[in-house]
Amino acid sequence: MRLDASRTFTRREFVAAAAGVAGLSVYGTSSNLLDVSSPVLARPGNRRVRVALLTDMHGPHNYVDQDELVRAVSAFRPHLVCICGDAVDTRGDEPLVARYAALPALLGKFATLGNWEYQGECDLGRLRREYERAGVRLLINERLRLEAPDGPIDLVGLDDWRAGTPDYSQVAGIPAAAPDAPRPIVMSHCPVGFDIVSTIAKRPTAVLSGHTHGGQIAPFGVALVLPEGSGRYVRGSYASADRRHALYVSRGMGNSGPPFRIGSRPELALLTIA
Repeated sequence: MRLDASRTFTRREFVAAAAGVAGLSVYGTSSNLLDVSSPVLARPGNRRVRVALLTDMHGPHNYVDQDELVRAVSAFRPHLVCICGDAVDTRGDEPLVARYAALPALLGKFATLGNWEYQGECDLGRLRREYERAGVRLLINERLRLEAPDGPIDLVGLDDWRAGTPDYSQVAGIPAAAPDAPRPIVMSHCPVGFDIVSTIAKRPTAVLSGHTHGGQIAPFGVALVLPEGSGRYVRGSYASADRRHALYVSRGMGNSGPPFRIGSRPELALLTIA
């Protein structure tokens, strides 16, 4: 969802905004306070990978305290920092990804694109360079094999489902591995991509997404509006029908449209994956 004064609101957006105002009267205040969660997508006996998942910062439309963010990630000592799209909203905001420079990661920091880098006509070449200055590698339909002390980790960064052209052959091309190997990790901004990944992946895979904001305006936790590309996914953990594949949908950190959240606080997900 994004509301823009330069155009006419859709009926659904109007209802969501009105509900947000009503929600303010119920809750007394809106909340942009960071919620640090610790999800586990693991199977017994498998080697574990720690991943700090950051999504939907929507720079400059976020109010997360930078020092708090750095402290939480540093204490977790992640193997990977994964930035799953919508980091900035418009052309000219590309330097805002400098905030990721202070985040530590034992094996590296990686980002992929969301719909707003496209819709805001960001300069993707400049965005890549700014990410590199922050020590982050931007992956657009790319697959890497990272060498870790306990064995290799396969990582895929897909292009955005809604505004880009995701290449799912990058997922299909991940080789089979020993049963106790860590799950491959797929970064896909829109969670609806999980439906495709879970049908083509050769081995159990973890998909990391954002995009939904958990509804952003979700009185009593009920998301009133979800953007295209959400599918049936709102927030938190999901599994494929055969239970082999896992999805985690972060509520994200920034705001799109209204500068407040109701019932869906910004989230830093510190995941353990095996």
